[in-house]
Amino acid sequence: MSTHNHNQIKHVNPSETEINNNVYQRVTSHLVLSAHLNAASNLFGGLLVQWADECAGIFVMEVLKTHHVVTKKISEVLFNEPAKLGDVLEFLCRVKAVGMTSITVECVTRAKQIDREDRLRTILNCDFVFVKIDKFGRPAHHQFVLEES
Repeated sequence: MSTHNHNQIKHVNPSETEINNNVYQRVTSHLVLSAHLNAASNLFGGLLVQWADECAGIFVMEVLKTHHVVTKKISEVLFNEPAKLGDVLEFLCRVKAVGMTSITVECVTRAKQIDREDRLRTILNCDFVFVKIDKFGRPAHHQFVLEES
C-alpha cells in the first residue's frame, strides 16, 4: 500500500529543505543494503526507526551543544511506504517544541532510487522527545529557545 504525499518542497540551502512551510535540516543519509532487508525485501521498520532516532539525537546534540541527551519518547511513527534495496535515505529534522529540559524533534525520512527516479518518497514521519541530562542522568535545564517564525 503506497501513499503518495504531494507536499510543497523548496530547497533553502544545501543542508535545509522546506516542506509545507517548515524548514528541516538534513542530518544524515543511509544506503539500504541487503543486510537491512526483511523477508518481504523491504527495509526493516525497526532499523529505520533506529536510524531516525540516531539522526534526531545527533540533531539535538548539535542544537543543544551537548551529547548529554536521552530519548524520552517516540510518538506518531508513520511508515508511509517501504524502502527497497539500493534506496538512498535522507533524514531531515526540525525542532517542533521546547520545554525546560526537553526538546521535541520531528524527523522526516525520504528515499530515492538514484538510478531509477528523481522523486524523493517520504517513507517515515515521527516525533522524538529528548531530555538533556546531568552527569547523574537526571533531567537538566537547557538554554535553547525556539525562534518564532
